[in-house]
Amino acid sequence: MTRELYHPVLDCFMRALPFAYRGQRREPGTVARFTVEGECGGSWHLSREAGGWDLIPAPTMDAASETRIPQEIAWRIFTKGIARDAAATQVRVSGDADLGGHVLRMIAIVG
Repeated sequence: MTRELYHPVLDCFMRALPFAYRGQRREPGTVARFTVEGECGGSWHLSREAGGWDLIPAPTMDAASETRIPQEIAWRIFTKGIARDAAATQVRVSGDADLGGHVLRMIAIVG
C-alpha cells in the first residue's frame, strides 16, 4: 500500500457515503466523521443537510460520530471482501454508534 495509489481509491470509495446514508434520518447540521487510519488514509466528513447527506471538506461543528477504520481492511469493507461482523471487531465508533456503524453496510464497488 502506498499513499500515491491507495488514498485515491479510498477517496473514490468515500464518495458513496451520501448515497449509502440516504436512509439515515438525522437533524440538519449533523456531521459524521470517517477516518481511515494509516499513512494512506485520511478523514472524510458527511453532513446532513435539508435535502440529504453531503460530503464536506471540514466541519464547523463537532461530529455526532467518528468511525475509525484500519487502512488494511478499508478497501475490503467497501468491496464485500470482509464480513460485516468481522469488520466490526476492528472498526471503532465513538458517539452515535448507529450513525457511525452504518458505514459497514456501504458497498462502493462490487468485489
